[in-house]
Amino acid sequence: MRQASAHRAYAERVREMARVELELAEKEFARARMIWERAREEVERVERMKEIAARRLGIGPAAASAAAALEITCHACMQRFHP
Repeated sequence: MRQASAHRAYAERVREMARVELELAEKEFARARMIWERAREEVERVERMKEIAARRLGIGPAAASAAAALEITCHACMQRFHP
């Protein structure tokens, strides 16, 4: 009887630990999804900016990617290319 009670208590502790682990995993997954969504939105925003800049430069869609990469550079990045 005592052994069965101890086994039951142990099983309950294990279930509680599993429940806590599951809750933590769900929170971490939600956090990762939110970060992924933000990153996806940022990539879309940058792609829109690149398209707008390419149109302003008068570059066709085929050459836009290569030319825009050369023309559209932040000051810090430009310093790396032109010391």
